[in-house]
Amino acid sequence: MNFKRVAIIGVDCISVSIALGLKAQPEPPEIVGYDAQAVAADLARAQGAFDRAERKLDQACRDADLVIVSVPLSTIRETFAAIAPHLQPGCYVTDTASLKIPVMRWAEELLPENVSFAGGHLVPNPAVVGFDPQEGLESARADLLKEALYCFTTPHQTSGAEIQAFTELAEALEAQPFFIDVTEHDGLQAGVEGLVDLLTVALLRATVDTPGWQEMRKFASHRFAVATEAADDAHARLSITFANRENLIRRLDVLLRELVHLRDLLNLDDAEPLEKTFAAAAKGRARWIEERNQGMWVKRGDTTTDRIPTTGDRIGGLIFGERLASRLKKGPDRSRKE
Repeated sequence: MNFKRVAIIGVDCISVSIALGLKAQPEPPEIVGYDAQAVAADLARAQGAFDRAERKLDQACRDADLVIVSVPLSTIRETFAAIAPHLQPGCYVTDTASLKIPVMRWAEELLPENVSFAGGHLVPNPAVVGFDPQEGLESARADLLKEALYCFTTPHQTSGAEIQAFTELAEALEAQPFFIDVTEHDGLQAGVEGLVDLLTVALLRATVDTPGWQEMRKFASHRFAVATEAADDAHARLSITFANRENLIRRLDVLLRELVHLRDLLNLDDAEPLEKTFAAAAKGRARWIEERNQGMWVKRGDTTTDRIPTTGDRIGGLIFGERLASRLKKGPDRSRKE
């Protein structure tokens, strides 16, 4: 990895783990941190993640050859606008948001043409982190992202050299680089993240403050609390939900059909069809849990990238999402800096 100075914009578990992972390299880059809450950057520096913490955003980005933006989705656009005038030509920029379509649009709109951008989304390996949420600086560690899935979404004109650079970033963290089409990425997120948020809202609206809730609440226990936990971060979840609404509408249509099907089964006098439906759902979840406990189920070498622009053998080991792989087979990418 050839990055000499890395700027981390925003302090959270993932960004600090990236910093700690880079600091663990045999020849680590200089890492400069910045957060709107200065105390957070100072705490990360005290943990050894940053060489120094800057109080001003422009100072943090100065002379950086890699900038990692790790702020909430709702503030990414303004962050891109703020850092754009201070990025040196040839700088690489990425982010850590879990939604990529709006991020790619903002990067195209606001970042200079003489920098290289790829959307980033890190998914820790379940065999490493288990089911516990990875939140807060206390959860950050250098090996948190080992064998993680490091998703990248790139503009159509991304060159092979740029792909190589982002690949080396993932490999420095011992993560699995996974280049995926931006639409495919957000469509997948809709099913396992956005739909959960909508279910939470629907469950709360169907129970809390409805007729009978005054008595019903006496019976609400841990299961109800866990099922509605996503509502605790309502503002952040709202911005992500609205930004991904097209994908969520398609997923919601599928869910509505399933709910209607369950209602129809409940109207039957025979419990056997409902029993089979419950059993099938339980079997599917058990299979997912077993696969998850085994770790990330995408491995190096599962696909080839013979038709992808490449500057080394490591590109041939990347795994690409289905839609991106199909797109790339149509022909080689053009250089981003024409």
